[in-house]
Amino acid sequence: MLNIALEAANTASKYSLKGFYEAGTFTRKIDNTIVTATDLKVENVIREVLQVKTPHISILGEELGTNIEGEFSTGWIIDPIDGTRAFLYGVPLFSTLIAYVERGIPLVGVISFPAIDTMYYASLGNGCWSKKGDLAPKRICTQIKKTKKLSEAVVSISGIHSTNFDSREGNKAYNLSNVVNSAQDMVFINDCYQHSMVATGRIDCAIDTLMKPWDIAAILPCLTEAGVYYANINGNKTNVINGGSLVSASSSELLDEVIVALNL
Repeated sequence: MLNIALEAANTASKYSLKGFYEAGTFTRKIDNTIVTATDLKVENVIREVLQVKTPHISILGEELGTNIEGEFSTGWIIDPIDGTRAFLYGVPLFSTLIAYVERGIPLVGVISFPAIDTMYYASLGNGCWSKKGDLAPKRICTQIKKTKKLSEAVVSISGIHSTNFDSREGNKAYNLSNVVNSAQDMVFINDCYQHSMVATGRIDCAIDTLMKPWDIAAILPCLTEAGVYYANINGNKTNVINGGSLVSASSSELLDEVIVALNL
């Protein structure tokens, strides 16, 4: 399944890159999020590859949905352009996310950043790997870096929505001020790229306050195989794919402290 996901991501990358350099218009969906023609094109390209390789496996995509009724638990999950605003406004940290899930557990995850020619990918039990251009894949692991205290940590967040800085979205305004005031340093990093940076040990913790299953599924195998700890923003460490948010950290102690700070 991993090789199929990698093939689909590689096939789609030329279309997302073309759209990135030509991007300029968008429309709004019912939930007020934005979508471009490239989102739709890339999802269709990925679906074509998956349907040829695995014709009997169901697909859930951000833009085209699924034909499965009820909660989607087994099959492919696609986010064609994760970070559509970054894509639209010329920030090269947008990604394509492809996951394979069985009974609600993400087993395979591919995170492709076409504009920086970089991929992170994992399958459960086989490690998390990074690949840059034509260089050989490199296994990544956070075990050597275990920051345990928020006061020593570099923390990122993808945006201020659903926080005390901007409470217009979500059901709760999480107390981001507590984290900003306590962390060694704070930085904004686009969408799933921040979780990749936790996996590589460049930063210590990443916070996403509002997410959908297609935002989360591909990230989780990579975090698991890299030795990263994670939960949703309320501290739930089970069924995180449907948890609506994601916090990743280099240690369990740091994860718990950040979650407590956000919920005070």
